[in-house]
Amino acid sequence: MSYHPEELLLQAYVEGTLDDVAAFTVAIHLESCPICKRKVTMLENQCGDKLANAQTDTSIDDFDAMFDSIVALEQNSEPFRAPRKAKPIIVNNKTFMLPRALSRFSSDIGEWRSYGGKVYSAPINIAEDCRVNLMYIAEDVRIPQHTHKGMESTLVLHGGFSDEDGHYEAGDYLVKDASIKHSPFTKPGEDCLCLTVLTEPMVFTQGVARLFNMFGKGMYP
Repeated sequence: MSYHPEELLLQAYVEGTLDDVAAFTVAIHLESCPICKRKVTMLENQCGDKLANAQTDTSIDDFDAMFDSIVALEQNSEPFRAPRKAKPIIVNNKTFMLPRALSRFSSDIGEWRSYGGKVYSAPINIAEDCRVNLMYIAEDVRIPQHTHKGMESTLVLHGGFSDEDGHYEAGDYLVKDASIKHSPFTKPGEDCLCLTVLTEPMVFTQGVARLFNMFGKGMYP
């Protein structure tokens, strides 16, 4: 694992200022990345220290009122919930276990769509202002070169793929914007399952695939 969320993104995650989808993808990355887990723990401790050292003008009466309101809260009658378990998905006749943070949305995963029997995608219906997809790429496949009108975040869940900038493996988290043109590909004997988030459609920049750009202003996978 060589590619991680930037520290500013982790800081925003700790502070709770990330949008829900970005926080969701960072949480999935943290499941398998001890490096970022340690960073998040350190940032949480720093936030806790700042909070503890912050001066406050709150009076004792205010604290008494706060305590009374907490005590007056209705008790939660729901039974204790066991830790969430990873759930399986099947694509291209192969079974993969979803990360726990993603497993909670397994019922929101739509139908798999096949592109020539080599690339498959399934929407995850959890956001209105961006497109969240699972994408599976079979071995020895090259996706036509494209760029992005907005931002594309990718989290590798299984296997790996490469592009002009490097090779990415399970756990890697990468972000591409409109300044980047790339052509992702898998090697022989290597397939890949990814979680992708696009704020705008992708736009093909080479070959016959550019015909897809005629249908609207680009296309989603």
